[in-house]
Amino acid sequence: MKKILVPIFLLVILVIAVFYRLDVLRGQENLTREGIEAIQEREGFPVTITTVVRGHFTVWRTVQGKVEGYRQALITTPEAARVAVIRAKVGDPVQANTPIISLDENDPKNKSRVKLLRSVYEDALNDFEKYKKLYESGGVSKDVLDKTELKLEAARTDLESAKSTVHLTCPFDGILLALYVREGENAESDKTLAVVSSLGTVRIVTSVSDRDVREFQPGQKVLVRYNSQEPLEGTVERVGLGANPDNGLFDLELKVKNTNAVLKSGMFVSAEILIVDAAESLSLDTRAIRRDFQGQDYVWLVKDGTATKRSITIVYRNETHCLIEGLAENSQVVLSGKDLLREGVRLLILNGESH
Repeated sequence: MKKILVPIFLLVILVIAVFYRLDVLRGQENLTREGIEAIQEREGFPVTITTVVRGHFTVWRTVQGKVEGYRQALITTPEAARVAVIRAKVGDPVQANTPIISLDENDPKNKSRVKLLRSVYEDALNDFEKYKKLYESGGVSKDVLDKTELKLEAARTDLESAKSTVHLTCPFDGILLALYVREGENAESDKTLAVVSSLGTVRIVTSVSDRDVREFQPGQKVLVRYNSQEPLEGTVERVGLGANPDNGLFDLELKVKNTNAVLKSGMFVSAEILIVDAAESLSLDTRAIRRDFQGQDYVWLVKDGTATKRSITIVYRNETHCLIEGLAENSQVVLSGKDLLREGVRLLILNGESH
């Protein structure tokens, strides 16, 4: 019986010791907590602060889009014929209304009748020159000369129209971006034979969501930074008024001056768009702003050395600051140490900015 009582006695002593130790630790924890609260009550809750400032506030949005020539022409012909001459290589500059591709006028497939119309024009020109001399010598009336001149102009117009289907040009100066035929090959009617683009100014085409489209409007400043070059400047040229039915997005087109032709057609680049440019506005470091469970933004305002909760309205955000309403200029708010604050708690400002 004594052998049984000894282990039971030892177990009781062990349990009493454990409970005693736990009670001591709990008491020490309470003392420590009470000590911290007492120190904070006496000396203040340690925080750093920042100030609401008035000044220039900007917000940029970044979009990505495809580069296209601001003016771009697809070179085609309504008449099928053999390609006689190609007068430029891909990458060459081409001048407005100067032939790039010439088709064979003698090709039986060519229905432009350039040779016939050239003959008609030359006959009309000879007639006009003959009647002009007769008119100057009094041999024919002015009315006869005018009718001859009208025939000449009609023949010239017909010839130029026919030549435009054989000697293919671009209506503006640009760069030959692509060729889809070679000399001696047959050019099909109404198929793209070449592409010419003006790259002194380019267009960047992108799409934005229905939530973002409201931020953009024509005329906003655009910057494109590419390959460590000086930023290329431009503007927002067009904002889609309706969503694309295929993807639900709104088209956005930017016009950018392509200095030194650093941007090439078909590239995908990033562009920064200035959507807010406020000269005199109140802003605050974003890190000072909190949001409660109801979704209301607020800050801890420093007032008479204590913390006061103050609701604010955020108008815009950039990378580091917010344009705000609801606080006065030079108001001081808690920047760090705000997570455990409560209304009216005394503050110990560590960065020495208190007034």
